[in-house]
Amino acid sequence: MSRQKFSCALKRAICIEYMQSGKKRHEIAIKYGIPNVNMLSGWVHSCLSPLEIQNKCVNLPPVNDSQRLEMAQEDSQTTSDCLSRIEILEKQIQKLETDLKKAKDKNLALNTLIDIAEERGIKIRKKSGAKQ
Repeated sequence: MSRQKFSCALKRAICIEYMQSGKKRHEIAIKYGIPNVNMLSGWVHSCLSPLEIQNKCVNLPPVNDSQRLEMAQEDSQTTSDCLSRIEILEKQIQKLETDLKKAKDKNLALNTLIDIAEERGIKIRKKSGAKQ
């Protein structure tokens, strides 16, 4: 199966239709036989200037109240999910910080013990340098 090639003019026309119609990328992709919906997003950014994108989006039909309510509920749910994740991560950070402090204290205690033992003549640390 060979790849289908789209001319620049056709890509522009498809992008403009997508931006003005308010249809989903999937619907436009099926209509024109575009194999990947992400291609359409790439075309929008490569074939239309930012000003054209803004002007085309202005012509989209306005969102009705029920759609606004659904979007607000989704946003609030997403926000609460993010907040709970943040709380979990903060607890993990606190636990890791306390574990790190304990490990540093243990390291200090062991080094102090070794220092005291070496002062009393017990050789614990390995000498650096060549073997003799």
